[in-house]
Amino acid sequence: MPVKSKRKDPTPKQKEKLLSMNAGVCCVCKTRGQGVNFHHIDGDNINTVLENIAVLCVKDHDAHHRPQVYTELNHLELGAKEILEYKREWEVFVKEAQKEKPKMLAVINIYGTEESIHSMRLIFQTIESKTIVERLYHLLTGPPESWIDSAIDEVCWLGSNIPLVIVNKPLPIEYCPCCCKSLANVINSNVAKRITASNWEQNSICSIYINSLQPSLAIILFYEKEVLLTASLHKCGEHLHFICDNFEERVPIKKSSSVRTQATKILSKVLDEWHPAQVLIGTGDENNPEIIDNLNLPRIWEN
Repeated sequence: MPVKSKRKDPTPKQKEKLLSMNAGVCCVCKTRGQGVNFHHIDGDNINTVLENIAVLCVKDHDAHHRPQVYTELNHLELGAKEILEYKREWEVFVKEAQKEKPKMLAVINIYGTEESIHSMRLIFQTIESKTIVERLYHLLTGPPESWIDSAIDEVCWLGSNIPLVIVNKPLPIEYCPCCCKSLANVINSNVAKRITASNWEQNSICSIYINSLQPSLAIILFYEKEVLLTASLHKCGEHLHFICDNFEERVPIKKSSSVRTQATKILSKVLDEWHPAQVLIGTGDENNPEIIDNLNLPRIWEN
């Protein structure tokens, strides 16, 4: 009869290191303030190296060993492969969060109306727009004034240099059709790159081409030779039609001011949102445009 190998637990130094690498929480649920286990990912209880040990809470540790009793985990599989992916992703995220200029965001979404906010969500996301951690707050957990304090505490726990972005208007709640849980609203990856860029004030350029033959213009915004935004604006009947990578809007033309003034206002809003270090404006031959100093749209916009 084969002799069963004796389990080899992590040493105190290994446990301390693992807790530091995981910010003291389970690499799956990331919930603070609960006990954790040190799990051998490959099932070999004597293979006790840091790369093979995952920090798991009691529930997720049990969900790995007894998945059949956790039917509500619709989107969650906790085999060895999945646990290893959670471990690696979380440890990389925690390490990045401790940097002076981390490439990630903390995003606050609020839900309800301007008159009545009923809940708030804090999201930690990568610049690729992937949600890594989220926290939910609602009226049953405490008054709204305590939510921001709790959110700031979460940011300080993970990394005090993480940029904090607050969405400036209440959002509608959307639900996953599979598990019926609410969906998170993350920041677009290109916007996230702008927010986390260390030298945006020096290396960002916006190029604007004004068509001299018809009421239209094109916008391209670069950061270190990477295109972050392409957009266009043109007069379409009684509307100004703005189109960009992930947004489209038809703005009715008002009679109270010139069309050029209204078009310039839309363009100025884009520039105010992105704050490029340099703006280049060209017109005429699109292959060899004339560079001009001011954003003066031609009279053809008024026709």
